[in-house]
Amino acid sequence: MARTRSEYRRNLGTAPPSPTGRPGPHAVVPAAEADRDALAALLLDAYRGTIDDEGEGEDDARAAIDDYLGRLLPAYSLAVVEDGQPVSLSFVVLVQGRHYIDPVATSAARKRQGLGAEAVLTSLRRLHRDGVDEVGAVITDGNLASERLFARLGFSRVGPWG
Repeated sequence: MARTRSEYRRNLGTAPPSPTGRPGPHAVVPAAEADRDALAALLLDAYRGTIDDEGEGEDDARAAIDDYLGRLLPAYSLAVVEDGQPVSLSFVVLVQGRHYIDPVATSAARKRQGLGAEAVLTSLRRLHRDGVDEVGAVITDGNLASERLFARLGFSRVGPWG
């Protein structure tokens, strides 16, 4: 069965709330400064066993990260790093003149701890600071964790993607 995806959007006319700054030994850094192989491992770990798991292997994940690193917007694409390893990420890409957050991923061991929200909120605040009026996201239908996260951050579904 083919997966379907939906588009979500959020107006940035008002500043998004500040990230809560979850306690812990982590830092939010530009994704381009994080280790490529570690980002690929994070992507695999985050997707494994979820609706977005298509049975990818390490080579697939590295190819996906290379693709993202080649087109992401560095000023807004972030990694949450602990002990030198990325544990969450929020990438921002430009599609037909619109900024999109894609993907957001958090390691399985660190899910539901606010790290994905922290990364996305930091991306949103930077986009707002730089005058971006609206941002989109594309979420696999049925990815309830992502649907809840983006709804909580003020995004609304606008229809099917593509």
